[in-house]
This record gives sequence, C-alpha cells and structure tokens, in this order.
Amino acid sequence: MPTAVAVVASDSGTRERLAALIPEDAFLVGQYAPEGVPAEAPGLFVIALPGLETPEEQLIERLRADEATAGIPIIIASALPMVQLQSVPYASDWTIAIVEEPVQATVLADTIRFLLTPDP
Repeated sequence: MPTAVAVVASDSGTRERLAALIPEDAFLVGQYAPEGVPAEAPGLFVIALPGLETPEEQLIERLRADEATAGIPIIIASALPMVQLQSVPYASDWTIAIVEEPVQATVLADTIRFLLTPDP
C-alpha cells in the first residue's frame, strides 16, 4: 500500500509544483492548505515554508506538539537562509529534513526515502 504524503502550502501553485515532484506510483499524494490538513495523519508531510511566523510554521509547531503526529516525518521546502531555518526549535528533530527551494525532484525523492526507510 502506498504511503500517504500530504503536501502543504498556502499557495496552490506551490502545492501543485511540489506534489508533481513526488512519484505517484509509490505514494498517495494529497494537497492541502495549512488550515485544511486531513484528520487522518499521512505517513509524511511536505510543507512549503515561505517564512517564519506563517500558517505553515504554525502547522509544523502544532504537529510536533501533538503526541499523535509528533513522530511523523516532515520535509520543509524553503528558500529561507539555512541559518535562519536551523534556529527554529523543531529544526533539530531527527524526523524533520529541510530541502532548498527550488526543490529538485531527485533531492526530494532521496529525502523522502531517507525519512521513510528505517535503519537496517
């Protein structure tokens, strides 16, 4: 059964672009606004982070604060400077990866594989 991936961004164009980079033969991809994520948690979130103190960042903080979603891997896609992204409290969480915008399909696929593949 394919892993459910929730692609989250306020901007619908960004959602569509990121979703198109995820192989649909291996994953069940859904697109959501930050306030409209599904009640049933996916296996992975890909969240476009256009800035700090945005609905997307608030979603990441909520996901990490909730016991039910705290362990779900998150890929943050952002053009923010890495030093700024590494300063947020959740950046050191091992279930979070950051990919630089514009996201390359191979980088996203490798990152998904890394987060979803348990260590041998």
